[in-house]
Amino acid sequence: VKIHPDAAGQLCLEDGDKVRLGNEQGSVVLNASIFSGLQTNVVVVESVWPNSAFEEGVGINTLISAEAGPPNGGAVFHDTAIWIKPA
Repeated sequence: VKIHPDAAGQLCLEDGDKVRLGNEQGSVVLNASIFSGLQTNVVVVESVWPNSAFEEGVGINTLISAEAGPPNGGAVFHDTAIWIKPA
């Protein structure tokens, strides 16, 4: 997961540290990648990997609601609120 250096600093994270991202849907463990090209309060998870590629066998789609997003339905891949903490 790409995370801004200031946000990483607030969480005492270094590049490569394991982090847990989560919300009311569930949580997933990823490695932090410190990246200054983001807003401080934004994280980015790139690419599509099968659940088996994740440490706990649970993929990033765990964090995405099955509810249709406004205004015309569909998944809300680019607008999902999460919390993040060291794993």
